[in-house]
Amino acid sequence: MTHYPNFNGLRLLAASAVVFSHAFLLATGSEETEPLHSTGMTAGVYGVFVFFILSGFLVTESAKRSSGVLDYCRKRFLRIAPAFVVSTILIAYAIVPFFAPNGPVAFIQAPDVLSKVIATIFLQDDGLYFYGVEFYPPSGPADFLPSVANGVLWTIRLEIIGYALVGLFMALSLLQDHRQPVTILIVVAIAALSLVYADAVSVKWISELLLVLPAFCCGILLNWMVRFHMPRGRIALLFVAGIVPAVYFGVLPETFTFLVAYPLIWLGAVQFKPLAWFSSGSDFSYGLYLFGWPVTQLIRSFMGEGLSGYEMTALALPLTALIAYASWHLIEKPALRFKTVVRRNAVATSAAQPPSVPSSSTATAIQA
Repeated sequence: MTHYPNFNGLRLLAASAVVFSHAFLLATGSEETEPLHSTGMTAGVYGVFVFFILSGFLVTESAKRSSGVLDYCRKRFLRIAPAFVVSTILIAYAIVPFFAPNGPVAFIQAPDVLSKVIATIFLQDDGLYFYGVEFYPPSGPADFLPSVANGVLWTIRLEIIGYALVGLFMALSLLQDHRQPVTILIVVAIAALSLVYADAVSVKWISELLLVLPAFCCGILLNWMVRFHMPRGRIALLFVAGIVPAVYFGVLPETFTFLVAYPLIWLGAVQFKPLAWFSSGSDFSYGLYLFGWPVTQLIRSFMGEGLSGYEMTALALPLTALIAYASWHLIEKPALRFKTVVRRNAVATSAAQPPSVPSSSTATAIQA
């Protein structure tokens, strides 16, 4: 595998796009003033697509480098679960109580609150919201935004489904080289069916899954592609140029994933200092994504009406970045150390075992 020093920077830009988009939504109560809204999707949704492309690419590589399905699942759990669980508990018990109508103590003691937190952590709910709790007065009876403590959690469940898909490929040995053609056919079929039925499904979470599956599948396919063809700048530029006619003909949302997937992988490996600055090993994108909504809600609560989306972004993004920095160093990075500890223990156990004598055919293969 070629080193991809810019992936952290690309994910950070994608997370920033989500914060940017939600700044318009929460500041004005509508996404109509968001700059990319006229293309059919907002910057936040395009940022989610970028996340899933990179996730499909990296998760597939993680599966190939894992010693087994359990090792793969453990690594995926350590990456996504700790920050998700801690952020949900912190928001529910350290922020929301101060906006509860019956006061913080009564809110914390209410059994419904614990039930809601548990339901969110175990992915039964796609967002963290509490009826009766409002960060600011609603604009009307149909305005639900003031009650939503975190509105980005709907993608966590979809990300885990993507993990499960790759884990299934791994369990069926479909990630092995000689079975890659079968995997490619399956992934292409999943992406095609997702495009066809995305608008026909009425179940909300399935419709959302079909929305992001093509992006995740593109990541899987590109992970296979780079073994034979490293993306080139000229080809990447042609894909990017395709965005212009896509916007003109009004098909950018449907084609965005396929137009940017190749350039993303190329940009991930190219020498580009502004993005490479984020390759020091720190990854603040997940924390930025998780905490962007609640931070923006708090600013909206304290500042009141009148802020534009740009002004809200200028306030929310730096503050969220600080919290994301703390999340990485206090939650995510310590959790990821368990990956290294388990790997070292496995290596030590393997080294302690006496070497076996290979058969003649195995010896020949080793010598070759």
